Amino acid sequence: MAISNRPLSNNVGRVLLICNAYPSSSNLYRNGFIHRRVKGYQEKGLEVDVFYNHQPVAKAYTYEFDGVIVRVGNDEALEKLIQESSYGTYLVHFAEPTRIEPLRRSGVKEPVIVWIHGFEAEAWYRRWFNFIGSAEDIRAALRKKTNYYNGQNSFLAGLMNDENLNISFVNVSDWFQKNIVEPDVRTEFKNSVTIPNLVDEKVFPYRKKDPALRKKILSIRPFASMKYANDQSVSAILELSKRPFFGDLEFTICGQGPLFDKTVAPLRKFKNVTLKNEFFTQEEISQLHAEHGVFLCPTRFDSQGVSMCEAVSSGLVAVTSNVAAIPEFIHHMETGLLAPPEDSLALADLIEILYFDEELFENLSGTGSSWMAKNCGRSATIGREIELIQGRMSN
Repeated sequence: MAISNRPLSNNVGRVLLICNAYPSSSNLYRNGFIHRRVKGYQEKGLEVDVFYNHQPVAKAYTYEFDGVIVRVGNDEALEKLIQESSYGTYLVHFAEPTRIEPLRRSGVKEPVIVWIHGFEAEAWYRRWFNFIGSAEDIRAALRKKTNYYNGQNSFLAGLMNDENLNISFVNVSDWFQKNIVEPDVRTEFKNSVTIPNLVDEKVFPYRKKDPALRKKILSIRPFASMKYANDQSVSAILELSKRPFFGDLEFTICGQGPLFDKTVAPLRKFKNVTLKNEFFTQEEISQLHAEHGVFLCPTRFDSQGVSMCEAVSSGLVAVTSNVAAIPEFIHHMETGLLAPPEDSLALADLIEILYFDEELFENLSGTGSSWMAKNCGRSATIGREIELIQGRMSN
């Protein structure tokens, strides 16, 4: 499905996007996936206002980021904006009460589209890997179960059955909807579609890979949670170090977070492992993609795995885990390689397979990128979202 280059008609109306965070010049990484949507909407003529709902802000203010005007304020400021303005549709990212109740209190009749992303729709125990380190971690998780998750799950269940709001939902993967959201909130969606997060082929274009790049392995992951399984990547590299071809491989491990130093400590002894404790812009990530051929990205829980998808778009071969939504986006031996969950030995074996099989590497690189462009590129995501917004406005 191609996106028309014709601007949207003037009678489409403005939309208000309500979110829990938005990028700024001092924090480039706060919900960048939402900003990419906004820019995509604007490019196609959709007029979008952004409200960043931040409860501690008593007096609303605005700032500009990359050509987007962002208003910041609490739920009272949001309610005031809704009542004083006219919008054709409301787009909500992370459906929590402070973003939804102003719409209810204002009695809006216009369409409301809610994106379901992750933590706001899960049971408390889904991220078990973050609270198994100590008794205090478990106690903190149980406190959050009582103080957040139980109430949030009930709230979302009520929202999914709301008969007053003209509401519909977007899930980023079928797996996440059917295996996490609906079981955890104990109700089914009445009006929902699945549209993945954007993997922008303009920012992460396919570059045909020289077979030699199969020896250059890249990992770009946050080090703030055990979710990203960086410990498994380290264990896989340690396993590979026992094999005779290890010296022919090069690894670049990038990321930042409180777990970085402790996690990567066993790798500091290797001359063929480069460690970069920093964040990178999209342009810098794209350049790293161009310099490598394999993307090592095991995981313990993902509703999509956007950084993995971006690497695959660039032509890297993903070596990842057969867990959560990952097999919805990576098909083993067709568009990438999947290891069993919690299996660092299998991750090492998959890297070895690529090392000895140039043809497989080249095939996976090309087919993976093509699949990603077709299923997660601009037309498949931004294009479908614009069609959804227009369709809801016209009903």
